[in-house]
Amino acid sequence: MAGWLSGVRIVSFTTGVAGPNAARVLAQCGAEVIKIESRHGGIDSFRYFASDEDLDASPRFIEANLNVLSAQLNLKHPEGVRLLRELAARSDVVMDNFRADVLPRMGLGPAELRAIKPDLIVLKMPGLGCDGPKHRWGTWGSTLTSFSGMTYLWNHPDQPRPVGSQIVYPDYVTAALAPAIVIAALLRRQRTGEGLYLDFAQIDATAYMLGVSFLDAMVNGREPQPVGNDWPYAAPHNCYPCHGDDRWCVVAVETDAQWRQLCGVLGRPELADDPRYATLAGRRAHLAELDALVSAWTREHDARDVMETLQAAGVPAGVVASGEDLYHDPHLRARNFVAAVPHPTLGTLPLPTVPMRLPEGALEPPRTYRLGEHNRYVFCDLLGYSPEQLAAWQAEGIVE
Repeated sequence: MAGWLSGVRIVSFTTGVAGPNAARVLAQCGAEVIKIESRHGGIDSFRYFASDEDLDASPRFIEANLNVLSAQLNLKHPEGVRLLRELAARSDVVMDNFRADVLPRMGLGPAELRAIKPDLIVLKMPGLGCDGPKHRWGTWGSTLTSFSGMTYLWNHPDQPRPVGSQIVYPDYVTAALAPAIVIAALLRRQRTGEGLYLDFAQIDATAYMLGVSFLDAMVNGREPQPVGNDWPYAAPHNCYPCHGDDRWCVVAVETDAQWRQLCGVLGRPELADDPRYATLAGRRAHLAELDALVSAWTREHDARDVMETLQAAGVPAGVVASGEDLYHDPHLRARNFVAAVPHPTLGTLPLPTVPMRLPEGALEPPRTYRLGEHNRYVFCDLLGYSPEQLAAWQAEGIVE
């Protein structure tokens, strides 16, 4: 089963989260992905998240680049650009998540690349796309979250200012969608023989997640507002503090039967028939009182105990999991979600696998590589140059 994408070669100009994680999925599905970096202004920024100055020892970089081959090429030198053109001519896909104009300024835009190889697939993933008045802007995931309107909506209604989430949500959305786009383009090429230029803006991927809110504004004329943890079809419906430091559990009561069960767990069975709370409409009119009742009980109990007790009673509930919770979660362990990845200096790293449950052997086992480890393979084996020529380029700083 290994090597679903065997025979597909991808040149990757990627940094951070979005591009590297997309390339990693394609690599673990069997594609030969070659990441191009340079010490002359082209090193993946995540390499600097190491605890020392070792560019190969950043866990964040390693996680996002498993199975991706590493070659170095200085594209600020004309010879480096020429060599990249040769590599593109021997590849199936070129992908990047740089600013829209970075590669075009070097003569490596979509039109130039596809002129070299007409059936080449070029995937660009800049923050704001490759055209439009803001296409040259540089972005980070957190700024795109704000730009899309998600920061405003990802909030509690009584906050005096937008807070939202600080995770780089657009990066992960893009990383999840991009491999499917590449595979679809490869299937199209198999059918038609044609290459494709794909302008996949991260802001578009993020806005795609907010389709219902946009429709509400455009069709119904309502400006979407933050709702926090509330939901109009349940009460109580919130995230409640539990015993311990920063421990929480969410609870959602959707039916009167669930409300009765919750009252029993709280030790307040008389509240089930209290006219203030007996119906959904009544409970929604007294949300603050309900939250106080539930919080008073959850604060005295462990979050996992709260979840298991309520679930056993038929009340929807779930722990707000920390990273450590996920690492030890028996369900994720049973599904082999966490892999032990060997690294030459860091030892064995526990890292999440590709998020697909596939037949045994369908994914390549996770591997790590050093910066420039595949220079000889790329320039000598693939492009056919001699080791002496490679050494000369290295001495000149063209391959470094």
